[in-house]
Amino acid sequence: MTKHLGQELFIQVEDPETADAYVDFCGISSTDFSMGPEMVDRIIPECDGDRTTPAQVTKRAGNIDLSFTGSGIAEINTRTTAIFDAARTGVTLNFKVTVPNYGSFTGPAYVKITFTGNTNEDLAISAEFGWESVPTWAAAA
Repeated sequence: MTKHLGQELFIQVEDPETADAYVDFCGISSTDFSMGPEMVDRIIPECDGDRTTPAQVTKRAGNIDLSFTGSGIAEINTRTTAIFDAARTGVTLNFKVTVPNYGSFTGPAYVKITFTGNTNEDLAISAEFGWESVPTWAAAA
C-alpha cells in the first residue's frame, strides 16, 4: 500500500489566463473530498407479530454525492479574488480535485466562502464546493 501526504489531495481552479490549465487555490491547507451514495433509510415494520416492536431499519443507496471542501488562511490575490467573486455572484468556475493515486475530478462548481477572524490571528477561510453537473473523472496515471 502506498501512503500519501495530506497535501497531495488538492483543489485547483482553472487559470483565467490559460484555458485548460489549473492552478492551486492559494491559502488552502486542509482539504476534504467525499464521494458515495446518500444513505436512505428503509424502514421495515413488523407485520406478523407484535406491531409495537420497533421497526427494523436498513439502508439503500440514494443519490451519489461528490463534494469537496477546503480551509486555511485567506490569501487575497488575483486568483482568489476571482473565486470570491464567483461566490458573491453565484456563478461557477472550473475546478479540479486530485485524489492521490486514484484520479481527478474536473468540472464547473459553485463555491461558498466563509471568512473567519479572531483577534491577533490570521484571517481564515473555508470553502464549500458543489458540482454544477457530474464532473469528468480521469484515473491516475
